[in-house]
Amino acid sequence: MLAEIVKLGASQQHESTKAICWQCINPITSDEDFEDFGNLDVMQVLGLESAPWPADDNGHAEGIVLRNTANRNGVVIGARDTRTAKAIGTLRPGDTVLHSTGPEQAAQVQCKESKRQVVLYTKDTDGQGMVVMVDGKNNKAQLLARGAMIEIDESGDISIMGKGGASILIQGEDIYFNGTLHFPGIPQGMSLMAGPPTGSPGSTASVPMFAVLSVTS
Repeated sequence: MLAEIVKLGASQQHESTKAICWQCINPITSDEDFEDFGNLDVMQVLGLESAPWPADDNGHAEGIVLRNTANRNGVVIGARDTRTAKAIGTLRPGDTVLHSTGPEQAAQVQCKESKRQVVLYTKDTDGQGMVVMVDGKNNKAQLLARGAMIEIDESGDISIMGKGGASILIQGEDIYFNGTLHFPGIPQGMSLMAGPPTGSPGSTASVPMFAVLSVTS
């Protein structure tokens, strides 16, 4: 049984088993002189299926093939793609990163051991990052997307903040609304009024009422 490092190309699913197969090529002297293994079965980690990005001007993915294994021409037992190394970022001891294998590495799951963080990351259609983070080191959780944020802090308080600056803060037994509130049913040009809890007795003892600002229909 001989192991070789090969060049990975396109991938496809097997017609009957639906298992992923990778195209494997063994360059000999040049791009025109190569050994074609065809589409080989791939032995990956249980619960994980991946497909390499095809070769382009930036390079190609590599795989380790065991020749003549289990009545097969070859079986792929491992792979790497140095084109996606930037997705790792700063990888410290104990960290694990799962990421897509395309040129943008647009989707990632980062598990940080020393920071006690799990980060779910992707890019939106504008190329901006969207993040869901569970931060055990700072005892909080965050969702960041499109300029907005939802956060649960270490006290269990919740902050919801929109890109335009409006927010809802839930702190202990209190709820704070920041921004202009819109309630249906308030007639055009009229306001929600504030007065004493016991109401106004009327006549000369009446207590003035005031419009609640930033509340409208």
